[in-house]
Amino acid sequence: ALALLVLTRLAQQRDSLHLPSAPSAAVQRRLALPPTVARAFELVAAQERARLAESARVDARPQEPWKVGATFQAVGVSLPLAPPIIKHDPALGDGEGDKNIVGLQLLGKGGRRCVVYGMGIAWESNFEQQMAREGCETHAFDCTIRPNSPAVVNKPFTFHEWCIGPTDSKIDAGNAYLQGGALKFKTFAETMQTLGHSSVDLLKFDIEGFEWRLFETEILSGGSLPRQLAFELHTQGSKPIAVPPHLVKGKGFGEVNQLFLALHDRG
Repeated sequence: ALALLVLTRLAQQRDSLHLPSAPSAAVQRRLALPPTVARAFELVAAQERARLAESARVDARPQEPWKVGATFQAVGVSLPLAPPIIKHDPALGDGEGDKNIVGLQLLGKGGRRCVVYGMGIAWESNFEQQMAREGCETHAFDCTIRPNSPAVVNKPFTFHEWCIGPTDSKIDAGNAYLQGGALKFKTFAETMQTLGHSSVDLLKFDIEGFEWRLFETEILSGGSLPRQLAFELHTQGSKPIAVPPHLVKGKGFGEVNQLFLALHDRG
């Protein structure tokens, strides 16, 4: 089972953009979000959070467990946006390389270059290539493939032969993507320091079950968050040929809702 979340911090993104000329006070008033609309967004977010909190209880179960995707039944959209604010209709998409980014038209604007990290490449790097074409400084990370892999060689982004996360992740156990050799790891903070970045605009990861450990040690541990997350979430019962079962053991309905509740509360 998979879920794609775009977690955005709109206020942060707005504050970080330095537009060429500031609009007049009258224009600013016209562009401001009307209080009624802002309140409506707040009510939706509160309702979705309440549903997550109720479904995050240890004894919680999906209301319709027979349906496909029942593990994610309580995960709704807390900030209901539509194109062109987001890239495409949430009900649509074009495969793993097409992530639904908020404010794609703003990336690379405002007098500074956006920074994108893409974790988990394997044999497909369409997303990283797209972000590079948008003008972002794009870095791809994968310790399970080599620099001469067709997915990364001669591509418009920079490839790094390490995984982001703790060294005790046991990612090698049952991992079908390994191509031999010792695995290299750096934490998210170490990666940013190595590359000279003070912030990251977008972090994408599709890492076949390892994301649970990443959330625990890197994203929800109190450190600096990227402005946006785009990820796939794998749960118990995922195909073992792609997702090592020990990485998603016990990751079901309640655990999914606990995770999204924690992400909601981080903003």
